[in-house]
Amino acid sequence: MIMNHILINATHSEEVRVAIVKNKKLTSLNIETSLNQKNKGNIYKGRISRVEQSLEAAFVDYGKDKQGFLPFKEVAETLKENAKASGDKLTISDVLKEGQEIIVQVEKEERGNKGAALSTYTNLAGAYMILTPNNAKSNGISRQITSTDRQSLKEIIGKIVMPENSGLIIRTAGSGKNLEELQWEVDYLSELWKSINAAAENRKAPFLIYQESDIVIRTLRDYLREDTDSVIIDDLATFQNAKEFVSFVLPHYIDRIKHFDSSGHSLFNHMDVESQVKSVFEREVSLRTGATIVFDPTEALTAIDINSARATKGADIEETAYNTNLEAAKEIAAQLQLRDIGGLVVIDFIDMTSEEHRKAIEKAMEKATSSDRARIQIGTISRFGLLEMSRQRLMSSVAESVERTCPACDGRGTVPTVPNLALSILRQLEDGCNTSNQTQKITIQSSVDVITYLLNEKRNNIGQLEVKHEVKITLLPNPYMQFPNFSISKQAGSKKSHHKSYQGISKPQYNLAENGLEDNAEIAAINSNHPTTRKPNQKKVKPSFSFMGMIKSTLGLGDKEQDKKSNKKQPNKNQNRNRNKNQNRNRNRNQNQNKAQNNKPQNKQQGKQSNRAQSNKPQNKQQNNKPQQKEKENPKNVVPKDKEIKAQVQPKEQAPKATAENKKPQQQQKPKENLQEKPKNVTPKEKEVKPQAQPKEQVPKVTQENKKPQQQQEPKENPQEKPKSVTPKDKETKPQAQPKEQAPKATAENEKPAKALPKNKKPVEVKSEEKPKVQTGNTAKPETSPNDGNKSQDGDV
Repeated sequence: MIMNHILINATHSEEVRVAIVKNKKLTSLNIETSLNQKNKGNIYKGRISRVEQSLEAAFVDYGKDKQGFLPFKEVAETLKENAKASGDKLTISDVLKEGQEIIVQVEKEERGNKGAALSTYTNLAGAYMILTPNNAKSNGISRQITSTDRQSLKEIIGKIVMPENSGLIIRTAGSGKNLEELQWEVDYLSELWKSINAAAENRKAPFLIYQESDIVIRTLRDYLREDTDSVIIDDLATFQNAKEFVSFVLPHYIDRIKHFDSSGHSLFNHMDVESQVKSVFEREVSLRTGATIVFDPTEALTAIDINSARATKGADIEETAYNTNLEAAKEIAAQLQLRDIGGLVVIDFIDMTSEEHRKAIEKAMEKATSSDRARIQIGTISRFGLLEMSRQRLMSSVAESVERTCPACDGRGTVPTVPNLALSILRQLEDGCNTSNQTQKITIQSSVDVITYLLNEKRNNIGQLEVKHEVKITLLPNPYMQFPNFSISKQAGSKKSHHKSYQGISKPQYNLAENGLEDNAEIAAINSNHPTTRKPNQKKVKPSFSFMGMIKSTLGLGDKEQDKKSNKKQPNKNQNRNRNKNQNRNRNRNQNQNKAQNNKPQNKQQGKQSNRAQSNKPQNKQQNNKPQQKEKENPKNVVPKDKEIKAQVQPKEQAPKATAENKKPQQQQKPKENLQEKPKNVTPKEKEVKPQAQPKEQVPKVTQENKKPQQQQEPKENPQEKPKSVTPKDKETKPQAQPKEQAPKATAENEKPAKALPKNKKPVEVKSEEKPKVQTGNTAKPETSPNDGNKSQDGDV
């Protein structure tokens, strides 16, 4: 019993390997890396960059480094309908113009210096069929379907409803399917084509519109058949994605998708496939008879040579050659499919003199390649024993996917010998010395083997060059430089190097793009793993309005109210920030204030002198306009010890301790000094020495002399000042007592000339009897300061 399995190794997302095994023999291998994704089948929106009439082709910029090649035969009929022929027949220059944007699909991958082959005949592959949206003449059936099924499929195709100007090709998996199953897939692919056209209209070229499915989805779509026993996947996320795709497209195969736990050992080792995978990358393949097959890919073709080696099976040379060629023909057909070799292939069979043997080998080759999905054309064996054939290039070969050109030999396969390379360096050194007269120093860098050979074998020649041309030659073995690379650098005499010779070794710069490690993956508008269709337009829900809301909306008041609400939010945030800042400042001021109060009893004489000086100062008439505000601000200047905690809880009310009115009587005594003073720079130490020039020192001036004049002023000011000095609402609504805002006012008023009191009038003393009345208030407010007494004097005058 034949057992067919599809093995998917996806434990490492950077490289996904898919193997198809028949009776424990590897028959197909596909490898896809995240850094080298396939472009075949992708649909791009490109721009015509150049039209070559001589080649009957156009070059298209579709977003890659190399431009795509679009032959005239691959231009769809829909593009030729509106074109007018300039001559006898229609040419590519009549249909395509430079700068024109078109939708193209990649038919062949980039290879070497050749760009990708493009076509405007787009193909959308499904599980049972291939839809050709812009080619109505492409209806067909796979050649692998037998004649009995072909007739029934032709009748079904005639009943299928297809989009306009579209055709379809029934795949091998479509054999035996009914009309309903095929019609469902046609509708699915038609919706996919509509999504591609819709995505192409929204953006300018070049960009990727539709990305072909990844290697896992492609394998399930192309290889999952009735004869497949199981699909084994070792990665859980990949297993779930595959199961979701199969349940959507091939639901009757959902029970064949299985998960393999790779914690113990790998999937390929468990199925005895890993050793067969390694043989795919080898140059030689051994046969059972002892012969070998050698594969040598070149730029033009792939050469395959058969060597008899130890093969001795047969009665004579002719029989041995025939048996060896027969076994090699079957193995070559399997290796072409396994390695995915495309293009021209030339096979060098062992010479056979019998014509019958040659015909038998040709038939054996055709039979072995009959099961291949790619289109194959086989010629005849020539008299030189060569068989020419061609195979369709479905994808890049397995070797091209995971290997790169050797940097040492540049793909030639051979390198020069060490003496040959050393002599080549010495010849270039002699030519360089003869051409330049200004060179004073020459440095040669190469691999260790080459430099060792020059020092041991050509030391005398190098010394003669130094004497002859008066130059200094330095040889540096560079461990970073691979054989057969080398470098020769010259340096003029004016330049001096201050480093040692070994420090001049050049290190290579690692380039991700050159080593194939740069991720250049594109983001497609549509991914076939999860194909998307156009989303329905979302309906906007109209807001429900009340009767008053409808009136406001008609008058245009609704938007204004929303704007006001939105504008109010931001000032509230700023106010909160300012409040926090003021709280921190007031706490620092309270601490300085408490220190000043503790130091005041030691300087009673200074306090008396300051009070007498204040009583002799004239008062500004502008103070009469704000008597109530003075009452609020000045009582806060003196805070008793038993109420210091309450005063700190309300930092806003303590802010107006440094007001303009409090500063006037002190600063007018010495106007020259006050013009230069800044209240913010005053420290507590300066308060003890010069209490007159500091606004904060007005707080603790509560002496016996200050209390007496306050009692005489009591009947005039107290009836109006009691409620306003205690009410907290008034304090909150008047944030005028911030020290930052009032500090500049004090300096401005100091510039005015001071008015002298008449000689016959004396300042009125005010007795302080307000202390018990202030204590009965809601807040911790101290007695009135001497400035209140001065204000009342101005009213009496």
